[in-house]
Amino acid sequence: MTGPGPVVVDSAGGATGGAARWRAELDTFLDSATSTPYSDGSSVRVIGQRQQLTPGWLVRRERLAGRATLVVAPNNVSFAVAGASRTVLLRNALHFLYPAEAHLLSRMPRAFRVQIPVVRRLLSRADLVVVPCAAMGDRVVRYVPGVRDRIVVRPHPVTPVGPRIPGADPFILVPVVPGPYKNLTPQLAALLAALDRAGRRLRVTVTARPADLPAPLAGHPMLDPIGIVAHHELGRLWRTATGVFYPSILEAFGYPLAEARAYGVPVLSPASEQSREVAGGALLPYRPEEPDSLVAALDGLDQPVTADPAAFDRNDYFRWLLRLPTAGIPAPTAPAEADSAPTRD
Repeated sequence: MTGPGPVVVDSAGGATGGAARWRAELDTFLDSATSTPYSDGSSVRVIGQRQQLTPGWLVRRERLAGRATLVVAPNNVSFAVAGASRTVLLRNALHFLYPAEAHLLSRMPRAFRVQIPVVRRLLSRADLVVVPCAAMGDRVVRYVPGVRDRIVVRPHPVTPVGPRIPGADPFILVPVVPGPYKNLTPQLAALLAALDRAGRRLRVTVTARPADLPAPLAGHPMLDPIGIVAHHELGRLWRTATGVFYPSILEAFGYPLAEARAYGVPVLSPASEQSREVAGGALLPYRPEEPDSLVAALDGLDQPVTADPAAFDRNDYFRWLLRLPTAGIPAPTAPAEADSAPTRD
């Protein structure tokens, strides 16, 4: 396959969370021998490192990308005019809240709220809209139905740092960064109560600082608040955890669901089509409104889970996204015909 010529990726945006996780995978891919250059000798050009996604940057990047054959915006905001072909990755469900969720925006800063119309408006300029799961595609189509035939579902890349090696001291990992819409405090309390009712002496390690939690919860004898931990430092915890607790339901993807599947760690998470799609056989579903269901789900921690890293293969993902020469993976073009749902790649 002939490469498309100069390719520009804008890496501006969030320095933590899923955005940083995705960029780490991109950097590793581009540094590896597998990122074969295009047949015309060109390579991927990354711009926006350590840049905030401001109006000024959005204008500047159009000039920097210029006449690139392919421009990729993995930060929700499509290029407007630069590039012969424009791809945008949508990775924030808060930009596409359902009416019943709209109240959550009141907890977000004004600077975030003003992003929403910009994100939606610039979608009309994208030739390809990539979402990490079908549920996110449904959100997008509700508000911007005109892009239905340009949406492709492609889960984010997730690469384990090594095989799972359960530790001698069993614990449950809660890899949730505190945020205004995460509802972490009541969920942690529910987990600790369920463990107590089930008679399980499992410690709970949460990526929050003690100051992020109410004093009674932060001081719980079975809770270890370790603060925000960089992705590369979390690898040891993922490899040794007995299980994972991921109570968040407002996510564009849900990296912990994918990490659990890739490592082969059982993950307790609310039952939904999205959690089933991303977590696969690692999922231990429960219903948040029914405390007994969480107690019952804990029984699944004793069952083995087969690691499935191939579902989130880094090389396949970026070769597809960047249209690099590869066998068996089509170039990222919109489907010829569209039905009522986003295309599942």
